[in-house]
This record gives sequence, structure tokens and C-alpha cells, in this order.
Amino acid sequence: MARTDFRKAERTVEVSGGESVRILRELQGLSQKELSARSGLPQSTSSALEHARVTLGGESATVRARAL
Repeated sequence: MARTDFRKAERTVEVSGGESVRILRELQGLSQKELSARSGLPQSTSSALEHARVTLGGESATVRARAL
């Protein structure tokens, strides 16, 4: 069933991959340490990603997405 009463947003916000990870992590109430435990990736990498010191690669994105 398609809804037709939606209207397009007047403003959009651009976010980086790291910001997206942080937003999703915080919405789920996870710390960087907890996300690292779930994903098996170092907490230091999560911090660097969220602070734009490194970029989100494809494999890393997939692992984090599954953990979130």
C-alpha cells in the first residue's frame, strides 16, 4: 500500500559515513567500546572514523552495519 500524503523535505543535511555510524550507534545506546565488541573492529578505528581521521571503507562499513 503506497502512501501519497508525504511531501518532500524542504531541507536536507549531508552527513559523512563516520557521522552516520555515530548517529546509529548512539540511537541504539551503544558506546564505541560496545560497537567494537560486536563488530570485532578496534575501538580506536571507530573513534578515528567518527572524528573524520579515516574514511569508511566497504568491508568496514559492512561489518559495522551488521553490528548495528
